[in-house]
Amino acid sequence: ILIADDDADSADALGLVVGMRFPESAVVVSYGGPEALDISSRQRPDVALLDMEMPEGGGEALARALRAMYPGQAPLLIAISANTVLLDLVSGNGIFDHFIIKPIDVPVLIRMVGKRLAVIEEGPSSVP
Repeated sequence: ILIADDDADSADALGLVVGMRFPESAVVVSYGGPEALDISSRQRPDVALLDMEMPEGGGEALARALRAMYPGQAPLLIAISANTVLLDLVSGNGIFDHFIIKPIDVPVLIRMVGKRLAVIEEGPSSVP
């Protein structure tokens, strides 16, 4: 599970919450798009939680890069932002799978991530 957010406190807090909820999964926190892309180039994340507003390429640029890097098997891409206008602008572009408004509704986020991890763990044939 990759978390990319230039606000280190937000990224670290989200990393702790996600890590406690999914202790069997590796949670990697990055503080910007270039670092997240470098991490993703070494190992494809199953889920990427991406802050939309980061310097040096925000979440949308990173999501596009991840889709290009892993065509046909991109991670679950979740856009995160307090900027609802920005989320509305990218909601129809097909790049992201889900959108979360800050402050994050943690139970909703956990359900999104949990569904993806369950599909990976059980295999696609187990999905109804």
